[in-house]
Amino acid sequence: MTEPWIWPGPSRGPARLLDELAARGFSVLRGDACSMLSPEEAARAPWSFAERLLGERPLLVERQPIKAVPGGRSFAASAVAAPLHTDSQCFAGAPPAVQILACIRPAERGGGCLLLDTWPLLAAIERADPELFRALFTVYRRIPFVFGDVFGPTMALRDGALAFTHAPVAPPGDAVAARLARFIDASRPIELSLGPSDLLVVDNRRMLHGRRAFEGGPRELVRLLVWMGTTLPSPRAYHALAAEIAGAASRRMAAAPEATRRRLGLGAPPPPEARRRLGLVLEMLRGVPPGVLAARERIPEPQLYRLRDAALAAAEAALAGGVEGAEDGALVEAIARMDRG
Repeated sequence: MTEPWIWPGPSRGPARLLDELAARGFSVLRGDACSMLSPEEAARAPWSFAERLLGERPLLVERQPIKAVPGGRSFAASAVAAPLHTDSQCFAGAPPAVQILACIRPAERGGGCLLLDTWPLLAAIERADPELFRALFTVYRRIPFVFGDVFGPTMALRDGALAFTHAPVAPPGDAVAARLARFIDASRPIELSLGPSDLLVVDNRRMLHGRRAFEGGPRELVRLLVWMGTTLPSPRAYHALAAEIAGAASRRMAAAPEATRRRLGLGAPPPPEARRRLGLVLEMLRGVPPGVLAARERIPEPQLYRLRDAALAAAEAALAGGVEGAEDGALVEAIARMDRG
């Protein structure tokens, strides 16, 4: 169990945080007088907050309030218990690397955070049920989430990073999900209670997280989902197995449309320069002055505007045909073809 610690500043803080994430998958920072890492700062300036905490510019940051509201349909917007799951919405083919929870106000009763490390979970499954262990890496299936379905194995390489994908509710008829749920239900998750201004930082591709039900007052947190250029460490054996499975699946799906391959986690990675340019466009869109970016990157300012225009034109063209589930049927058929060998 990790002890809460106080941020020692930007020179030593990020290194210690990343060390703790590598060692146990999560870290808790105790709230103190450091206003630059306050929940209010996370809500006001999520990108700079994440950069200060992690020590590198993020690729993308998604901010969401965690607060029960009347009629809330998601776990984040309700007071009910949230089953263990991952946050698996993808950017550039991968789920968020890190989840940051900044506590504004804890619940009066309940609301504890639950965490389960999937690495020892996988080791236990490998010993007790080798068939299920193999299926978690090899069976391509639909994994449903409120933000949209994820297609692929439970344990897979996503944009080169090993990621565990688990929905809070098992879909009917999914034998793999049902067998996995029995192991998760038999596990003993870590339970944490956050106080005002405390921060919980989690390796989102490794750890399952959930929450106890709560009552008696407005529990409120700020959640940041952060995509990073740095890949957090993972077990070599699991990474090698996932790479072997992905290679075989990619060969079977060589003739599939690139959009289908990408949704299955089998798309070709973009050139590093393309990812860097996209990062610059995203920084412009979130309000970083072009002059600051041009000076930092040592490129002409007009080039930044050309990059932004090209990116938005490409996005507009891609969206012209609509995206309302158009690929899901093709993905289901692709998975069926893979199952037939």
